[in-house]
Amino acid sequence: MKIFLTSLLGVGFLVVLYLGQSHWNQQLQASAKSKPDHQSSTSTIDIKNTADQELLKLTNNWPASAVDQFKQSLQEDKPFTILFTGSPAIGSETEGSFPLIKEQLIKTFGEDHIHVELKTFDSTSTQLLYQKKQAEIVSVNADLIIFEPFILMNNGEVLIKDTLKNTTKIIEDIQANKPETSFILQPAYPLYQAKIYPRQVAELKKYAQDHELPYLDHWSSWPDSNKAELKDYFQPDLSTPNEKGNQVWSQYILQFLTNGASESE
Repeated sequence: MKIFLTSLLGVGFLVVLYLGQSHWNQQLQASAKSKPDHQSSTSTIDIKNTADQELLKLTNNWPASAVDQFKQSLQEDKPFTILFTGSPAIGSETEGSFPLIKEQLIKTFGEDHIHVELKTFDSTSTQLLYQKKQAEIVSVNADLIIFEPFILMNNGEVLIKDTLKNTTKIIEDIQANKPETSFILQPAYPLYQAKIYPRQVAELKKYAQDHELPYLDHWSSWPDSNKAELKDYFQPDLSTPNEKGNQVWSQYILQFLTNGASESE
């Protein structure tokens, strides 16, 4: 009788063990079937994040606030707007350095991630403020503004101390509407054998440093303004840069804005 009960208990134990193992195998199979979808979703997120990180590497020279705005634009899947503004010296949609810059920025960042706008005013900065045309800059609602503060148009018309005051006023008016808008300053193109203009540009560079604003010192890429070599970068009448001059100017800006990743063609 004792042997019979022992055998019966042994058989019962084996049955329980078998049923438990079968249930465990079923759970493993069900779990295995559910894994591919989850892994696919994670992979997609990783790829997207990797792409975003690559784009962010291009912004190493940008103001910190502009980088933050760009990150937010990527997260919200909306384009980041860069505005080039100032006098007509910076070019138009079809002429000058701007078309080269716009084309390469869109090519580098992708048109889904960046918009590049242009707004110029054929006036001094004093006239612009008197006519309240800074409102037109505000209307663009830009995230980052590359600002040529009418340094060439003001030459001979507006004292440099007033040019700098006007620069502050324009920046303040724009940031009053959108505080997170960032600024980068740049001068217009150099002039051959100019005397006062280079000193004004030097004051603008110092202003940028004092106000902790990035400054596009593209004059460092042009020949010395007192040397005849500079004339090779301008139209015959020396009125505006030629193709060679626009290439130098645009390439400097592109190198800065893309952390060296973009080359003008």
